[in-house]
Amino acid sequence: MNGRRYKSLFALFPSVPVLVVLAVPSTAFAHRLDEYLQATIVAIEPDRIRLQINLTPGVTVSGQVLSLIDRDRDGVISTNEAVAYSDLIKHEIIVRLDDRDLAVKLTSSYFPGCDELQTGWGFVQLEFSSTLGRLPAGAHGLTIENRHLPKVSAYLINAAMPQSASIQITKQIRNENQSTGEIQFTYQPRNSFKALGFVAFLLVLVVFVSAGSQRLRVSATH
Repeated sequence: MNGRRYKSLFALFPSVPVLVVLAVPSTAFAHRLDEYLQATIVAIEPDRIRLQINLTPGVTVSGQVLSLIDRDRDGVISTNEAVAYSDLIKHEIIVRLDDRDLAVKLTSSYFPGCDELQTGWGFVQLEFSSTLGRLPAGAHGLTIENRHLPKVSAYLINAAMPQSASIQITKQIRNENQSTGEIQFTYQPRNSFKALGFVAFLLVLVVFVSAGSQRLRVSATH
């Protein structure tokens, strides 16, 4: 069973490192039967944010969840029903960067059959993304708030290990039930690293030139 859940984390997010999955608490792999587990992995890139949300209803709440997905109760999740549920989730996920609301769009999705969702092991996967535009260098705070079915849900929010050396995760803060999490990170563009290195080189060069000129003046006086 656990191997199947590992697959769920990577099917839509193949670039997420294994270390991130190992950092997710064990409750992600052994959720209660009366809970709707909503686990979100957040990937921060220099130009965009990606959210993978893995939704796993427990047996006793699967009927409530399916009533929102399979709206005509025919036992089949149609394309239109999948789109409608994805849109519902999108409007109940609040994403803010430095107190600025970000618009997200659905980039991919996976829905199993209704029978599988009723077993307690079936999962829905949704991936959303938001384009950041020109991200200023320095410290930033990204807040994710999940408002979907709060009375029956258990939440998890974790940052993925950045794939870019320009991004460094500095801190993660979550509320008690992890329906809201803040990821603090810094962004230092690579061009800035190069510029700093060039400035450092010039400073060293100036020091050596000044020292050499000083030695020449001393020699000339003697």
